[in-house]
Amino acid sequence: MTTVLLAFALSSLWTVAGVLDAPPSSYLLAWFGIVLALIDLRHHRLPDALTLPLGAALLLLQFHRLGEAALSVLLFGGAHLAVRTWRPRLMGGGDVKLAFGLGAPLALPSLLPAAILSSAVTLALAGVRRSRRVPHGPGLLAATWALTTL
Repeated sequence: MTTVLLAFALSSLWTVAGVLDAPPSSYLLAWFGIVLALIDLRHHRLPDALTLPLGAALLLLQFHRLGEAALSVLLFGGAHLAVRTWRPRLMGGGDVKLAFGLGAPLALPSLLPAAILSSAVTLALAGVRRSRRVPHGPGLLAATWALTTL
């Protein structure tokens, strides 16, 4: 059943990206995003074996705006690192590593909306699950995909 849902979600995201003539990073985010979100939802972990290659690939895809992408990486990841440092119970280390990588495809003006949207998705997930302990990775991935695709 999970495989069917994974295939449906991936094909839906790729279809939307194709219709909107989205950048290549949207397809990469769709594939990695669904897999990482499922892992994070089930195990509350974001494996380095997936987050680090995703971050590197997203940065490489921004070769035409590498300076701005590097600054976005530092700002978006740094903000999440600051939260992790000040309030470690609010965010895991995997979320911080993921945020560094997800900063690459985001334009500088999109960083604040990405943070707000990812937090809103995480809060909605907490409401649906009726739990205070929910992963932040799915929210980060959904917000980044939406802001780079739509």
